[in-house]
Amino acid sequence: VLANRDSLNVLENFVYGDTPELAGIRCVLDDLKAAGPDGQWEFLLGPLADQSNIRQLPLKTLLVQLELRRLIAPRYAYFAEYRFKYLSEPHELLAHFEGERRDFVSAIIQTSSRARAWATVNFDGMYQQYHAERNRVVKALDYFQEKGWIELESKQMTEVYSVLQADLDTQVLSAELHAYFTRHEQGEIARIHAMLELFATDRCLGYRLAQYFGDDHAPIQCGHCSVCHGHVARLPEPPALPALVDKNFEALCGDFIHKHEQHSGSVPSAERLTRFLCAISVPLFTRLKARKIHGYAALEAYPYAEVRQWTQAHL
Repeated sequence: VLANRDSLNVLENFVYGDTPELAGIRCVLDDLKAAGPDGQWEFLLGPLADQSNIRQLPLKTLLVQLELRRLIAPRYAYFAEYRFKYLSEPHELLAHFEGERRDFVSAIIQTSSRARAWATVNFDGMYQQYHAERNRVVKALDYFQEKGWIELESKQMTEVYSVLQADLDTQVLSAELHAYFTRHEQGEIARIHAMLELFATDRCLGYRLAQYFGDDHAPIQCGHCSVCHGHVARLPEPPALPALVDKNFEALCGDFIHKHEQHSGSVPSAERLTRFLCAISVPLFTRLKARKIHGYAALEAYPYAEVRQWTQAHL
């Protein structure tokens, strides 16, 4: 892939897809600010990614940036949902306990909503009925599983952060963070092109690599690489594509714009349209079933930057 210009778009799209939109960053910061008065921010990573339309990996990067700015600090994480399957009947489980512990286990059984096979633990019900803290319930469930009395599953990891600064200027901060991601995007794209230039260079590959990593003491000719042996690589240009100017914007984007307006009440940004046309998945596209909308991936063979410029010109 690296030494082939035909696959250049594939590499670039990995980078572009991990750059969150300004509106997405603002959404995360608004959620953080709303939790500020409580001094604690709790969220599920998946739903927050869906809400902000930011992939989970760059969302984690965003959280790290907030930590580095001393706006939040990680505290702990816990599973929001526990469910279990009885491997023995409930009355047999109760028979292992006496006194207060038996009453406690009975409360777990009674408050847990049981479907055909699995029972979901009701932590609120346990606290209201038995004043039982979450930690004690979880420890009991872990003990039951160790003994082979139940099969336990946990889901929905909830992240908990301390809010160190509640009075955020979300507009200014979101612009700063978006600029950070944009600089990173530009740097990674430049790195990809620098690597391609390295493969096609007419200078010693060893020397060029040494320069790239800041080594000024490497010999100008290593005597071992293909260039030193007189074999300079010539990477063929990718196949020529029809000019974007000849493409019909309304035909390619009209259905998606209409669906987007129905869903969110607004016209999609040029960035979002570009990702639609270049088949770069983001959480929103799953909800919109974007793959089934006419125009999806219609321009995936074109460089992302060119498609973005084309969409910007039509909005």
